[in-house]
Order: sequence, then structure tokens, then C-alpha cells
Amino acid sequence: MKQIIVLLLIIGGGYYLYTHGLADVMKKANLDPKDFVEEVKEATGGTIAGVTKTSSELPEIAPERESGLKMNAANMRLVETTVFNTYDTDVCFAYTEMIYASGSASAPKVINKYLSTFTLPEDKNKILPLVTKYKDKQSLKILEDFLKRGVFSRSMLLKKISEYRNKEALAVIKSIADNPSSPVRDEAQNIYSEMITQSWYTGAQPSAGKIGTGDKQLASHRIATLMNNPNQSNKGEL
Repeated sequence: MKQIIVLLLIIGGGYYLYTHGLADVMKKANLDPKDFVEEVKEATGGTIAGVTKTSSELPEIAPERESGLKMNAANMRLVETTVFNTYDTDVCFAYTEMIYASGSASAPKVINKYLSTFTLPEDKNKILPLVTKYKDKQSLKILEDFLKRGVFSRSMLLKKISEYRNKEALAVIKSIADNPSSPVRDEAQNIYSEMITQSWYTGAQPSAGKIGTGDKQLASHRIATLMNNPNQSNKGEL
């Protein structure tokens, strides 16, 4: 057990230094990370890790997870086997969390291994907050797989997927909405209908017909005012 903990500390420590090193340097240089990111976007034509300013396309792996774990595949398998052979939920989750946070391609497999090894609700419920922490294609694919297999509540998964506010997530919702045998078809249809009216999808702010009751009343009041005062110059407020 001690050897496993030491090994995890070595791997986890290396990952921490890799991901936090830049942040520490920027802090010492009195640089604002947000300004730094914007400057890098400008210098690279508005692109970071394949995501442009105007595109809503998900990156393969979120920039925060792009470090990866540089380790021989055979050694990684040995570490994984050793960790899971402990059947210690805390140790196994720490390993799963580390693999996922590093952006490793093996993250979906390790997550499924954890879920098949630890089936108690208190153990399973650690996974969803982990997967939804980042928005990228890998995490969306994991959620879609959960949805198909019913690993978690499908209603909850639909809502989590809709929070991606992205056309790829929309396609997942639509596939459920179009499936007559889906137990959450009606809910998926409602979520789909709501998603396609949102500004990230339409590229424009919602019109008066698609906004809340209070806003509709305000719009109606403005229309009535203009009808009573046709010479008003503030028609653009509509």
C-alpha cells in the first residue's frame, strides 16, 4: 500500500507541477491569466487548442486537461492493476480523478472500470461531478455513453448534457428526442425545443415571442406607447 501511495504522489505531483507551473510564473510576473489568454488568442489568430472566439465547437480535450500523462503504456497498466487490486475506493477514485484530469485517452475506460468495481451510490456519485467539471468532446462522449447505458438518471444526464450549450450536445439530445423507445423522449423533446431558441444556437438574442412573460409585457407596453406617439424618435428601442 505504501508503494502505491508513493507512486500516486509521484505521478500526481508531476501533474500538479505541470499544470500549475505556468500559473505560478504569471502570478510572480504580476500577469492577469485572463489577459494572457486573450493575448495568446490574438497572437494565434483567435485560437487556443482548436477553439476560436466565434466557434462553439468543443475541443477534443479542454485546455486545462491537455497535459496528458507521459508514461510507458505497460507501466500505466501495471499501476492501474495494482491500484484497483487494493479495492480501496479512495485510492481508486484518486487514480481515476488523476487520469481524467490529465486528459488521458484512457480516461473513459478507467472511469468505467471504477464504476464496475464500486457500485455503492456514495462511490458512483463521485464520478458525475468529475466528468462535468470540464466541457470537451471526451467528457460529452462519456455522458452520452452513460445516457445510453442508464448508468445514472437519464433525466439528470439530459440536463447535464444540455448545459454544454453546444451543437454537438444538441445532436445528442435530438437523438434521444427522435427515439420512440426512449423512456425520456418527451423530456428530451422539451429540452431540444428550448435549446434551439437560445442565442448560442441562433446567433442572435431571443425575439419578443421567445422571451419571458415580463419581457413580453414590456415589449407590448413599448408598442402601445409608440402607437399613441407615432412621432417618437426612439423606435429603435423595440
